[in-house]
Amino acid sequence: MLRPIITILAVILLFLLLVTGWDAFRSLSVWAARIGIGRWERREEWKDAVRRRARKWLAHTPVVPKTDRRRYILLDILRGKYAAASIQSWQVAGLLMGLGKDDARSFADSHGHLFGNAPEVDEALLAYALKKKGLLEDSQEERILSLFQRYKDGGTVPYRQSLPDIRFVDTIGLACPLLYYDGLEAIADRQIAEYDRALLDGVFPPHAFSLDNGLPLGVYDWGRGVGWYILGLVESGCNEGRIIGLARRMTGLQRTDGSFGCFLFNPAASKESSATALAGILFVRAYEISGEKRFLEAARKAEGALMGMTRRNGAVDYAQGDTMGTGWYSSRFETMPFAQGMTCYLSSLLDAVTVTE
Repeated sequence: MLRPIITILAVILLFLLLVTGWDAFRSLSVWAARIGIGRWERREEWKDAVRRRARKWLAHTPVVPKTDRRRYILLDILRGKYAAASIQSWQVAGLLMGLGKDDARSFADSHGHLFGNAPEVDEALLAYALKKKGLLEDSQEERILSLFQRYKDGGTVPYRQSLPDIRFVDTIGLACPLLYYDGLEAIADRQIAEYDRALLDGVFPPHAFSLDNGLPLGVYDWGRGVGWYILGLVESGCNEGRIIGLARRMTGLQRTDGSFGCFLFNPAASKESSATALAGILFVRAYEISGEKRFLEAARKAEGALMGMTRRNGAVDYAQGDTMGTGWYSSRFETMPFAQGMTCYLSSLLDAVTVTE
């Protein structure tokens, strides 16, 4: 009689040990990977390492969790609550934007089915990354653009159809590059201009705002949120005034090591790699527009900060995890394929302006 009970208890105990052991192993692996982080002395050596890591991740993209849990992670994986396809799509998009056409072609050839029958706004950035390299299939393009056809004659795009009266800054970075590149400039222009009413001091976007009253939702200084705004501005064109205005204010928020925090206005906030890379991209574009050397110097400082956040294996660290909702920001700071890709993108832009300087 006792034997079945003992067996059941032993199985339960073994499972609990496996679950907690998974968490402990993951924490230990992050700690070990950070030993010797940032000890890069030669830029070219660092660039090669970062790109090699990006290529590996493009072939097998690490999952960015949709929750902030650090315990019982294995349970989330087993229950299918660990990953989200929408989050993964912009991870891959970032890698594609940072790598060359040959890498993108290899990815496209080995990933035939990229977009589902009901695509979300997040996937527009992946479509843009493929389109820029001439690798977006017509059927894929039609599927993604179906999200935006209803707005051709007016209106702007909600991040989620379930929240039609709220506009998120994410949409500017995720959707506007494709809209502009694909001849739907009017929608992209409206999407960006609509956010002007909510900007702090005319430059800083809130995480979201209500169309009903224009009031902000979330914070103004969420680093990657401002980064989404930056990506939409620099990849959509015709935003020179906004780019210069934001770049001038961002130079005053750059830390002495060249980095930016996960919350830009708080000097005690954790440094954050995706915001730092996107700020660097802003500075490069501001330099191209204005010719002001201070912007080029700020971009180089941002790249230097990213070198200091790069592990020995070439993985850029200290990227903030995905948000769980408006005003609900992750406390997880680890590697992220999107930050890796934006770092590669920044370096390639700096290489280009250095050649023409």
